Amino acid sequence: MPSVRAHLLSVLVRMGRVRNTFDGAERIGRSVASDRTKGPATPSAKFMARFSVRETEFAGRRVHVVGPRSGHVRRRVLYLHGGGWVLSISDPHWGMVGKLAERLDCSVTVPMFPLAPEHHAREMFAMLLPLYAKLVAEASVGGLTVMGDSTGGNLALSLVMQARAQGLPQPDRLVLISPCLDVGFTDPATDALDRKDPISPARGARELGRMYAGDYDLSDPVVSPLFGSLDGLAPIAIFTGTRDILNADAHRLKQLAAESGIPLIWHEYPGMLHVWPLFPLPEASRALDQITTFITEPAETSIQP
Repeated sequence: MPSVRAHLLSVLVRMGRVRNTFDGAERIGRSVASDRTKGPATPSAKFMARFSVRETEFAGRRVHVVGPRSGHVRRRVLYLHGGGWVLSISDPHWGMVGKLAERLDCSVTVPMFPLAPEHHAREMFAMLLPLYAKLVAEASVGGLTVMGDSTGGNLALSLVMQARAQGLPQPDRLVLISPCLDVGFTDPATDALDRKDPISPARGARELGRMYAGDYDLSDPVVSPLFGSLDGLAPIAIFTGTRDILNADAHRLKQLAAESGIPLIWHEYPGMLHVWPLFPLPEASRALDQITTFITEPAETSIQP
């Protein structure tokens, strides 16, 4: 049963009409225009005082590297933020990045990758795949974890699939938080979940998928990694809530992993909303504990019930 705080968040999300952000092409257009005016969220002064934050550039795009102020780094994380492929990084993403750096004594690389609709999947991966190749080559003790939330989870899974196709090493771990896995949203359960989800409207999600895919077919594994092979991928941990239109596809990925014999650690939270681990909730603290354990301890070789 969700905590009182989680219930209050759900009420606030509905009152704030968060679904309107992506509810159809016209509203998406307005949300994108507002985002471009504001620009990406930046680490707060408190965040900057607490962590080492270094800004670099890769392939003409900004990349932030966040780590402990001590400079002692035990492992690396590549974090890909969500936002429907169209919105910039937000404050909750930076909150998650800070918690990872603190919990794991790690450096977290956060790329400001190209966004739709000005750019499409092909251009996003033209930046992300070489960046991944650089990071995985540099990773030594502790290795590299690739992690993403929502549409960032889509990018993360597709990225490691493309890395495999190019003969690049896999990361040590792959963490997917409320991932988008099928940009066509073809599972019939999606529309039933749409009535429960106070954040992500199905019709808007499908519009976003088309914007992101560009010249790829919507069923191409590059944009819909649910239709790709999991063979040879790193162990996966997936976090999904039952009040999320993406929950149906998470179950399909779980089944695919079982059929492929791929290690997948399954964390389904009843009653939880999309990307709940990014918010100040008891359930988020629990999820962060599970993420920390997954990254720091040997991966299990069977799918949890």
